[in-house]
Amino acid sequence: MKLLPAMTFATLVALPNFVLAEHESGSPYRGGPSMYVFGGLSATEYDFEASDFRYSFGDGSLSDVQIDNETNGLRFGVGFGFSPELALEMGFVDLGKLTASGVSDGSQVLNNGYSAGRVDMDADVDGVFLGVKVHTPAHEPVGAYARFGVYAWEFAGTLEDSSRSGKFSVEGTDPYIGIGLRFAVARNADIQIGYDHYVLDDDESVNMSANTLSADFVLRF
Repeated sequence: MKLLPAMTFATLVALPNFVLAEHESGSPYRGGPSMYVFGGLSATEYDFEASDFRYSFGDGSLSDVQIDNETNGLRFGVGFGFSPELALEMGFVDLGKLTASGVSDGSQVLNNGYSAGRVDMDADVDGVFLGVKVHTPAHEPVGAYARFGVYAWEFAGTLEDSSRSGKFSVEGTDPYIGIGLRFAVARNADIQIGYDHYVLDDDESVNMSANTLSADFVLRF
């Protein structure tokens, strides 16, 4: 997660000057929005099943695995418009909590596996994103958009069996893609309803994804 935050910071420093220069140069985009902020809540469903839990956290002793993969999250960010139909976006997304439990028979305890009894995992996923948004002109009362980019995420939490507990953290950078509709509520404000798909795969221990249905408030400057 080190490269993307650095890129995000550099872009945040450079883009306002670029947008200001575009306005002062007499660009045909001069009358349109150059910057906006957005944020809202989402309903998240992880694509994470019992087999995924055994793959990521199992030691061969687990059975009766139960997954709670539906949760709530949030996001907020900032966008910079290059034209009436194209913007660069960056921000933070919390996809929400993911919990799972199973029962270990203790067969791997001598190999540093789980003790016999219940095993619980409690974690969440959050991170920063950088991407592009393609949309219909903002002056229209109703519009549509598509967005895509990269998401630098961290999957972190606790893992506990009947005798001990510990923390874990897995990181990765993967693509996201989304579509949605925009509804104007004022000259410079919109309500945005969208669906997004986030890939979460570190190529070693985690291979899952998350789908969100979000409602965001957008304020343009």
